[in-house]
This record gives sequence, structure tokens and C-alpha cells, in this order.
Amino acid sequence: MLQTTNPRAFPHDASSTSFELSNVLEERGLRHGTGNASSFSARSQGLLSPGSGAEESPNRSPGAMDVAGSRPSLPHVARSYVSEPQYPVTHVMPQPNVGKRAPRPSMNGEEAHLFRHYIQHIAICLDTCDPLRNFELVVPQRVGTYPILLKATFAIAARHLSRTSSYDPLASNRYHNECLTQLIPKIDDAAGGLSDENLFAATIILRMLEEMDAITGNESHGHLLGIHAFVNIGDQYMVPGSLSAAAYWAGLRQEIYSAIISQSRVKINLDHFIVDRSFQPADDYTWSNRAVVNLADVLNYCFDAPPSPTKWTALDEHCRRWEELRPSSFEPFFYQEREVPDAFPEIWHHSSCHITGIQYHLLAQLFLAQFDPTIPRVGTKRMSAMKKVTQRIDELMRRLCGIGASNQWAPPAMFEASTGIAMFGDRFEERVDQEAMLDILRRTESDHARPTKAVQQQLTRAWGWMPGFEET
Repeated sequence: MLQTTNPRAFPHDASSTSFELSNVLEERGLRHGTGNASSFSARSQGLLSPGSGAEESPNRSPGAMDVAGSRPSLPHVARSYVSEPQYPVTHVMPQPNVGKRAPRPSMNGEEAHLFRHYIQHIAICLDTCDPLRNFELVVPQRVGTYPILLKATFAIAARHLSRTSSYDPLASNRYHNECLTQLIPKIDDAAGGLSDENLFAATIILRMLEEMDAITGNESHGHLLGIHAFVNIGDQYMVPGSLSAAAYWAGLRQEIYSAIISQSRVKINLDHFIVDRSFQPADDYTWSNRAVVNLADVLNYCFDAPPSPTKWTALDEHCRRWEELRPSSFEPFFYQEREVPDAFPEIWHHSSCHITGIQYHLLAQLFLAQFDPTIPRVGTKRMSAMKKVTQRIDELMRRLCGIGASNQWAPPAMFEASTGIAMFGDRFEERVDQEAMLDILRRTESDHARPTKAVQQQLTRAWGWMPGFEET
């Protein structure tokens, strides 16, 4: 596996403010543990069926419902999560007054362009496992009341545009700095900054921005530690279906990415009551989030635990049962085996929710295959065991990359394919496979603003291409 932990200074002038925010968050959330006692202002609405008439985003799969209509109905989830609440009912925000409208956000034409870009191109990355699409539908309704959220959407949209077009690369810095200047005192406010889900959401958005800036992804680990601080304040502030819960799941996926790139454990609380490791009937989003949590468990075993055949077997069995019991809606609506000279199969899905669930499941299997403690270290059986591992990783990687290449309309599909390539791409020896993987990395950077240049250079060296090879 490639080493992708080379440090680099933060590339713009918001770095010092980011480090200041990091210190505040560590002091409030990590050192004091429980944070402030104020509650998140959570939405008092039940979980919606993903296919039940919610308006479609322009970035959703064209011509398809978000989730297949044949999946299990949502009342299962409502009963298991809400019938015996583990949080005080006083933490649910009351229904708004009839006829009361949210304040209209103040923005000029350029900022309106950025705001629309956030809604159409950024929110899907954060909402991929959220049936209520909080970052697409709720955040825009709150920006008139919470200027920090508005500045965060401007900052990330400007950064994304500057990475994927000729947009002014300095515009994002201004909004980023303005957002951080307001965010730090809010979080440090004794009245309860860490219990404000709007600040939590803004922190997640800024964390995604920093992932766009990092060469490898590891650099963002040192800037915004907000996910740890906000999550550590306790279960009672994280209501299912709320913006805070959506921020938790988005933050967990960010932490998993950071853990993979830095090859370390996932530094986030995985024991919240909204975390579900069961195999009970549920909606497709719950099944995808189960796959996300399982990958976090696998990474913690691989990078922060002594080799244990018992633990490995339990995790492997969890993967097997997820594969066996997940809803049939996770099956692709089109599958075609690869043919020479193709490197990957064609695997088409109609929902980013399904894509995320399957790809995180594949990543968990990849890491379990790589860290299998039952492989003999010496002896006559070692070679055959290693050959099976190589074949297994080859099969899983082709599926992971096939999903990414076949579903480029969903940015997370390309993100996860690129993550797998960064970790396991050096194993592939055929030039056609190497070229196909580099193409995924190039497109991920040029189309979706996720930096992959360093990984491209590491892979070309690992593959023995010409010294000094540089991608254009």
C-alpha cells in the first residue's frame, strides 16, 4: 500500500485561524468531554421515505427515483428509533409558527451563483446517506438566520469552482476567513456553541473544503477537529433526522477518509444511539450507514488493534451478513462484465445511497483481505494463501473502480474509487489497468475538486514508469 502521509503547510491564509479553531474545539469537546448542556435545535419531523416525493436535485441520477420503491417501508425505522426515545423530548425544536418565513439571505449576484453551486454540486456529497437531504434542503433555509452557514456555503462553492474551472482561486479565502472569524467565538461561547447543530453543519462544510486543499487528505486532519468536539457532547443532542445527525454521518465519512489516508484509527465516537449495527429490516439509507460504520470498525481493527483471528472473523462475518441480508434494491440496474481491453466492469446504480453502501462495503472487504491474520507467515501454504489474497483484492478493486467509473454523476462514487486506488492500486501490473486507474484519479480531481496529483505520482513510481513522470 502507498504511504500518503507527507505533511504540508496549509496553502492559504486561513490556516492560522483554522489552527485556532482546532485548539478551541479540542478544549471544549475533547478535554472536557461532554461540552455544554444546551440542546441541538433538531427538526421535529419523522424520517421520510427516500422515494416519497422529495424534490430531486440536479445532481441525482437522471431519470430515476432516489431509492427503489420495492425496499422495506420506513415505519420499521421509525419504531426502532423513536418509539422509546433515548433523548429528552425537550430537545426537539417546536413546529414553526404558521405563516412565519425564514429571513431571506442577503447576497449579491456573484454570491447567488456560489449559493446555487453549493446546492447543485456540493450538497450531494454530504447528503449521500441522508433521506432528508439536510445539507441540500435544510441548510439553504437556515442561511438567512445563520450567516456562518451562508459564508461556509460561499467558501466551499468558490473553492470547488476554482478547482474545476477558471474561477478566482482567492475568492474562497475571503469567505473562509470570514466564516472562521465568526465561528470561533460562537463555539467558545459558554452559552452553548457545541450544542448548536448549525455550527456543527458549518464545521462539516469547512472540513470538506480543507479536504479539497490537502495534497493527500491527511493535512485536513490537523485543522478542523470539530467533528470530535461536537460528537462528544452526548447522545441527547443528536436526534434522528435532524441536521445534527446528518452532520454526524457526513463527519464520520470524513473521518474514515482521513483514517484511511493516514493509516490510523477512526477518531470519533461510534457508540451513539443513532449508530445501528444490526441487520433488522430498515430503509436503504440505514443499510448504507451500517456499511459506513462497519468500515470504521474494520479500520480500527486494522490500524489500532493487535492481530486477532477472533475479531477478524467477527468483522468478516459482519460483512458477509450485510451482503446477504441487504435489500435487493442495492443490486445495480445494469451490470456487464469487463471485456478486453476494459479494466473494469460496467456497474450502474440509480442512487448515491446505494453506491456509498456498496463501495464502503467493498473497502471493508479490501482491508480485511489485506490484514487477514490467518495467512501463514512462513511455510508451504503461505504462497497459495497470498495468491488467494491477491485474487480477492483484484476482484474487489475492479468492482470498486467499476462503480466509480460507471456512476460519475455521483461525486462520492469517484471519491471512494480513488481512495481504494490510493491504497491498493500499486498491486496492479498491467498497463491497461494502471491507465484506467489514473483516469479515475484525473477525473476525480478535474471534475470533483478532490486532489489526487500526489497519489498519481506515487503510483507511477510504484509501477516503475519513467523516472520524473509528471501528469498534465
